[in-house]
Amino acid sequence: MPYDIPVLSDSILTLRPHHHADVDAVLSRSLDPLSQQWTTVPLEYTREMAVEYVETISVPQEKDISWALEVNGAYAGTLDLRFQGANSGDLGFVTSPGNRGKGLMSRAVGLAVAYALDDLGWDVVNWSANAGNVGSYKTVWRNGFPPPTAVPHLLPHRGKMVEGWVSSLGAGDPRKPSGAWSTWNDVAANLPALSAMTLSPPTPRS
Repeated sequence: MPYDIPVLSDSILTLRPHHHADVDAVLSRSLDPLSQQWTTVPLEYTREMAVEYVETISVPQEKDISWALEVNGAYAGTLDLRFQGANSGDLGFVTSPGNRGKGLMSRAVGLAVAYALDDLGWDVVNWSANAGNVGSYKTVWRNGFPPPTAVPHLLPHRGKMVEGWVSSLGAGDPRKPSGAWSTWNDVAANLPALSAMTLSPPTPRS
């Protein structure tokens, strides 16, 4: 049975179904260099692709809920909640360039996690990202996700399997950070699989 796309909101933003009016903003964020660095969006992204994408995700899907973030009446990003089976699912999200660094996606993740665990009754929500994506981790960290585990050859990216970070939040877990935001060195210390990694992390974004 397809998942409905409920409208969720707090005092700052709204999660809603995508509209055709979002197409140009989706195209813009898909062509953004950081989006292309950390996601699997096609490098030669076209407006026709954006139209097809928005049409596909704007209606209920069998295993996914895709929300558009709206702030002050404008599209600010996309957040996906994807059913994985065994009463669990995972998150995927991308913030529009002009809305990064404002904590908006962290607020959106909080709304989505609450919906998954409280309304849908899931036991756990998972998160994963390419190793080194500090901004993505910080987004979920604000909602209680513990320091990630590094898994070699976890995620497909541009034709090869790359190292990934994974973290999970259970239904009974606190949904607030357990302490102050860790510096990159503190995060890396919890990731033994990254001990030889030479990647310089980007400035944390959300």
